[in-house]
Amino acid sequence: MTAALIAIGVIAFLAIDGYIIYRVFKSRRTADDHGMFMIPGETSVTLPAGDRLKISYQEEYTASGGEGAIDFYVPKELEIEVTGPSGEPVELKGPGFRGTGQSAGTGRGWSRTLVGTVNVSEPGEYTVKAGPAVDGVEPKILLGK
Repeated sequence: MTAALIAIGVIAFLAIDGYIIYRVFKSRRTADDHGMFMIPGETSVTLPAGDRLKISYQEEYTASGGEGAIDFYVPKELEIEVTGPSGEPVELKGPGFRGTGQSAGTGRGWSRTLVGTVNVSEPGEYTVKAGPAVDGVEPKILLGK
């Protein structure tokens, strides 16, 4: 009886860990599902209504950090404009509570932080512009889900 309970506990633990690892790697995989472009630059993506467009800033080096914080931020001079299908500017909502948070990550040779999210209200082509040129190691914008 005890062995059966231990086996059930181990299986449940492994299933939960597997799900967490899946979610972590899935979010990294989707960071550039809609494309990417170098800064300064622009691109257009076609999106269905009800979708979300996550806009991230990335450089090609691994940022330092510790204690759960990563020392990597969006340059202050970087300006990002999103234009909807009607030609009107679209609101870019920053990460966290009222846009005051940060969502950063690192990998082998890259550092990335979420700039913001666009909630797609009408289907069509959305244009994302980023500029001016910023100092950094191959700075780019990633467009993901």
